[in-house]
Amino acid sequence: MLRESPELRQKSLVGPTYRVTIIMLVIGQIQVSAAMEITPLKDFLAERYYLSLVQFLISFLSIQLYGFFYHLIVKKPMWVRILAGFWTYEVNTMSIMKPAKRAPYFSLIVSVFLTFLMMSISVIYGNKAVHQRRGLFTSRNKVILWSERIFVLTCFGIIVCAEMKRVTIEFPTLLVYTIISNVFVLVFAASMRRPDFYHHECNGDYILIGQLYYLNFFALYMGYVWTIASFLELMKWDVTVQSILKYLFVREVTD
Repeated sequence: MLRESPELRQKSLVGPTYRVTIIMLVIGQIQVSAAMEITPLKDFLAERYYLSLVQFLISFLSIQLYGFFYHLIVKKPMWVRILAGFWTYEVNTMSIMKPAKRAPYFSLIVSVFLTFLMMSISVIYGNKAVHQRRGLFTSRNKVILWSERIFVLTCFGIIVCAEMKRVTIEFPTLLVYTIISNVFVLVFAASMRRPDFYHHECNGDYILIGQLYYLNFFALYMGYVWTIASFLELMKWDVTVQSILKYLFVREVTD
């Protein structure tokens, strides 16, 4: 029992991990909303499809190198750590943003709600799973590996779907990616509560995990955005925030 007492007194890093994830997610969502309003940027990317693939390649290499060399990056000066983290964050955020198209405001708003709802569910599920010692647990290495794989898969899928002319193919494809992301954020939530998940001897390890968790939640968010947008297009529903507010709060007076 005496040997286990130092380990039991270790502060949980789950809370700081979620804080890192939430901060990055909110900033990423703001960037998405802003980028979709920049018409020259949308036109520029729409005419140059290959740039999306270049962004995807840079994103893939950046996340691989950042994760592989993180144990060295944390030992560098503060400005090096900030620069490396900022570069990886922005490259990955831009690569999956798909600003060549514009999603309806309704899709963006609903996606924000669904993303944070899923985050709340992941917190509840993670706590229940660790207390009952039953759940979708996996090792740290597998979480990191599959976190990168699912983000890359979703990113590539969104880029490909951006060029599709048939919404009947785009919608089910995006739906599959979104379902995969939903499942994995639960796996991630349960796994990072395992006693041996974090490297407590590595300063700032929760930042790396928070960034990886952000990638999956941002992929989930973008999956929601474009799945809802393609569904509205498939059903030919012209749903806007104004029309919903008018339907809910404005009553037409008829004689």
